[in-house]
Amino acid sequence: MKFAAIDFETANTHDESICAAAVVTFENDQLQESLYWLVRPPKGHGFFRPDFTNVHGLTHLDIRSSPDFSIIASDFFNCLETAELVIAHNAQFDIRKLRSTSKHFGIQCPPFTYLCTYRLARRVWPTLKNHQLSTVATHIGHDFDHHHAQSDAEAAGQALLAMMKHLHVKTPVELAQRANVKVMSFAQEKQPVPQPQT
Repeated sequence: MKFAAIDFETANTHDESICAAAVVTFENDQLQESLYWLVRPPKGHGFFRPDFTNVHGLTHLDIRSSPDFSIIASDFFNCLETAELVIAHNAQFDIRKLRSTSKHFGIQCPPFTYLCTYRLARRVWPTLKNHQLSTVATHIGHDFDHHHAQSDAEAAGQALLAMMKHLHVKTPVELAQRANVKVMSFAQEKQPVPQPQT
């Protein structure tokens, strides 16, 4: 089964403030492709809060020559379309950012199904002190650069594979069934078609 893992970093609390994006694909339990972009947030959403910079290390200087999300969207969406499932750690965060940013630019994100590896980890390893990505990665022996979007996406994929192995299942969907975690559907609202002036 082919699945894609996504991750975003943001400049501030605005859902449209994506400043880094990653999508990685796994097939037959192996990492196949890993894509990463620095992204320039749209005007009005690009202020870098110091506390956010303290987390991911990015500032406006890092992204000033970077494309906005609309430029990378085709490549990003292509990875989602070719995957049978999309995952993210704390998927609610990443899905919200993707939905709002796509809507801001008036671009249509393809529909897909997705799973949250945070929710899965809570069911599969309930005795961990918490289920943050760093804790889960340590538990499975995966070394990564936390809060770097590409590294986080790869770590989420490795966490999913480790949980599948732990429960002796062959697919993420079977894992979700065993862990009693719902597979969610993403279907973005269609953008309104501009009406001609009369």
